[in-house]
Amino acid sequence: MTDDRAQRMRRRRQESEQSEPDREDQQSEPSQTSQPSEQAEQSEQSEPDETDEQSVKDEHEGVYVYLPPGQKKELGLVFNSVKATYERAFEDGFEKNRHYYPLVIEYGLERVDEADADELAEMLEELDY
Repeated sequence: MTDDRAQRMRRRRQESEQSEPDREDQQSEPSQTSQPSEQAEQSEQSEPDETDEQSVKDEHEGVYVYLPPGQKKELGLVFNSVKATYERAFEDGFEKNRHYYPLVIEYGLERVDEADADELAEMLEELDY
């Protein structure tokens, strides 16, 4: 009985070794579905940018901020209002990352920087978040 078992195991091992090269060939060949998407990406990248502006990601550094839910909601609501006002007045685009966030940071920093210790404590108390 042990000889039969050893022969079966040997045969399975040989079969799996013979089928492994087939698996390697399949893995080394690029799939047909990935090629069209790569070509599409290349053609999208080669098209000239209509606005001739660099991406905000290329121009600025990314910063991640954790905000309380209420503050995040307020930031979004104010953005929508400011964007509508600006675009109505100037008929020009107003982008969140390119225009809005830098304005909020610049003028918010200015206000915080000018505050003394008592004013900072008062500002912190006024936060509803």
